[in-house]
Amino acid sequence: MTYVGKILVIVIMVFAILFLAFSVVVFTTEMNWKTRVEALNTEVQNLKGERQRLEGDVSTQKSNVKLAQDDLKTAKDKFAADLKDIADQNIRRAVEIQQQRTAVETALQQVKKAQDEAEARISEATVLRDNLEKVQKQRDLFKLQKTELDQKILMLTRELEVAQSNNKNLRERVTVLRSTLRKIGQNDDPEDLKGLEAPPVVEGEVVEVDAKNQVVEISLGSNDGLNVGHEMFLYSVKPTPEYLGKIRITTTDVQQSVGKVIGGKTIHGKKIQKGDHVTTKISPRG
Repeated sequence: MTYVGKILVIVIMVFAILFLAFSVVVFTTEMNWKTRVEALNTEVQNLKGERQRLEGDVSTQKSNVKLAQDDLKTAKDKFAADLKDIADQNIRRAVEIQQQRTAVETALQQVKKAQDEAEARISEATVLRDNLEKVQKQRDLFKLQKTELDQKILMLTRELEVAQSNNKNLRERVTVLRSTLRKIGQNDDPEDLKGLEAPPVVEGEVVEVDAKNQVVEISLGSNDGLNVGHEMFLYSVKPTPEYLGKIRITTTDVQQSVGKVIGGKTIHGKKIQKGDHVTTKISPRG
């Protein structure tokens, strides 16, 4: 029971006593007032004792209320301190959580960056591995080619040695032949010697004739096998086939040659014309 409640109880008891006294006065008009007074005195004594007991309880309750208020204040202060500590801890936790979140985000970014770098390294490693395989294949191919080239070089070296030996022998033979030709009064120039070879069987036409009717240009050249010194027969086909004489090749080109009439003139001084034929395969008549 609270302090106010106890006060109300005491007030009620006082009013009850007053009411009781009033009742006794009224009751004495009909009953023995002495007996009633004694009874009322006894009851008053009881009520006084009860009041004293109640006053003691009130005092005790006041002390308890005072203690309870002190305890409440202490508890309130402690609660406020605890609440402040909790608030401070919450702030610190929030700061720590934010720091941890920032650290986690930074770590995630670093992890992503590391993953990207790892993927790039893997791609580079794949490219390098492919390039290495290509290089190894090229190396093996080069080794094989080198082996083949070494064999070819060895063969060519041997062939060169043989060719050098043959060249030396040929030079010695050419020297002997030139010396022999000079001894018998022959020209030893290789270009002049080509004319001594039998000309191939060919036939061509006169392309140009000089004004003196002595030099002609023909449609055959070195590609046809002609060399300086070769002799060819010259004849006309219009109006009737007629032998004109012989020419000797003096210069050759790839597709054309120049020849000079042997003896300086044709048979009976006949005129050479464009389109007349030259050949190595017929013999002159009459």
